Amino acid sequence: MKFKPGFGSLALLLTAALLLWLFSGELRSGLTSAPPAEPVPSASVVVAAQLSEAQPYPRQVVLQGQLEPWQSVDLRARINATVEALPLERGASVVQGDLLLQLSEDDRRSQLQQAKAQLAYSRSQLEAGKSLRRQGLNAQTEILRLQSELANAEQALRSAELALEYTRPLAPFAGVLDQLEVDPGDYLAAGQVWGRLIEVDRLRMRAQVPQQQVAQLELGQLAEVTLLDRRTLKGVVSHIAQEANSATRSFTVEIRLDNPDRFRVAGASATARIATGSVAAHLISTALLTLDEAGQVGVLHLDAEDRVQFSRVELISTDTEGSWVSGLPERIQLITLGGGFVSPGEQVRVHQAEEAR
Repeated sequence: MKFKPGFGSLALLLTAALLLWLFSGELRSGLTSAPPAEPVPSASVVVAAQLSEAQPYPRQVVLQGQLEPWQSVDLRARINATVEALPLERGASVVQGDLLLQLSEDDRRSQLQQAKAQLAYSRSQLEAGKSLRRQGLNAQTEILRLQSELANAEQALRSAELALEYTRPLAPFAGVLDQLEVDPGDYLAAGQVWGRLIEVDRLRMRAQVPQQQVAQLELGQLAEVTLLDRRTLKGVVSHIAQEANSATRSFTVEIRLDNPDRFRVAGASATARIATGSVAAHLISTALLTLDEAGQVGVLHLDAEDRVQFSRVELISTDTEGSWVSGLPERIQLITLGGGFVSPGEQVRVHQAEEAR
């Protein structure tokens, strides 16, 4: 039996089509019955964290200011007179009541005696007038005139006493005769400056405190003042202005300082550190400080679920050891590495936890 040409090729094509149909049905069945594929978890960001515990930190306000004598006065002549003698030399230490200068008396002593006599006469005249008044021989207006003359005589006597007293000016307080600008024989007019007396056992430091810090200051707070040569003086806050400077919005603060060694520092600059209590603070690396979108300083840390949080802080001080900051919880997990790759609210994995500092 002979096969017709082309019959074998047709059979092969039918067989291939049958196999393709069977395979496609199994594939559709497998796709329908197969379970859905689980999503591949994305790798979370890894950060390093450090447990930080708050410590008591002595809070202080640091001010720059200038030192002044606690008391100082320009010595002026109270009368017109000639310098007769200089009991002290320039730079001499004096106590209150010491004689600083001897001026000429001229006729002031005789004027004093005349004023005393006039006062005695006015008193006797008034007594006589009152006696006559009781007898009805004198008018009340005459009594008033005599009383006025007596008051004038008393005033004249006081003026004569002061004029003589002014020839011997005395030290109003203990200090140093820092300037003496006259010589014997010089003529002084009333009001003319001839010297300067300053108190050196105590000093005053004046400084300006910003309005953000003035609420921390109180009268009587202790202060340590550091001079330019690193010597220190102890003092207390003695005055805080009630009104801010209209230009700088700062308040004037005065510190009274003891200067037992009489350092020659009046007029010099100094730095004051005023203790204002203590605050719970963390010592952290300055590199961990960052800014939020509002430009506020803060740190990144982790909550109990290892989510990134941002908290604002108040910068207290900065030195070579790091920065002291307040405003954080007593215990906090600070992000020390990887903070630049995470955002607040993001879940992270902690790779390494360091020891609390």
